[in-house]
Amino acid sequence: MITSEPQIPDAEPTLKSLAALVAPNCPIALNSTEGQAYADSLFAHLKALHRDAHATVRHHKQQTASTRALMDESLLKLQNLLYEKRHLEKEIDKCREYGSIYQDVALHSSEEFMELAPPESKTEDILADEHQLFLARLSFELAERKRLEGVVLQLQKERDELLALGQAKQAKEEDWDRRTESLAK
Repeated sequence: MITSEPQIPDAEPTLKSLAALVAPNCPIALNSTEGQAYADSLFAHLKALHRDAHATVRHHKQQTASTRALMDESLLKLQNLLYEKRHLEKEIDKCREYGSIYQDVALHSSEEFMELAPPESKTEDILADEHQLFLARLSFELAERKRLEGVVLQLQKERDELLALGQAKQAKEEDWDRRTESLAK
């Protein structure tokens, strides 16, 4: 005995409660063929609504996933920027704390610089900016040291020439002393 409709155990109470929900709105008896056709159309409509609801849920899940991906991407960019900002701030602090050799260079005092430096090193723009003034003082100090080094080299050259001349004279004098001694013997 094969039935065309599958039997679900304990489905009768559920069907009766569904029939009670539909029955007040249904002018047709559900036991008849017309009632069965009406129930089938309602069931098909219910399936269509369920499909639409499922499609809407899927669409909203996809939208939520894409929005979440955009938000995650934005958050990652923000974290990267914050990391880069912290890194740059650390580098700036390192640069500020760096003790360069230029801070220990013995420079002419500001008064000596104002007296001795050429006029192009003492323009209003340079004097107004502390950094530019320091650079001008360093440049002037370098030029002065090069000039003085040239003076030292020139004086060493003169000294060497005078020493050579003195040694030559001393050698001549010793030669004359030897000659006079040999003549005296």
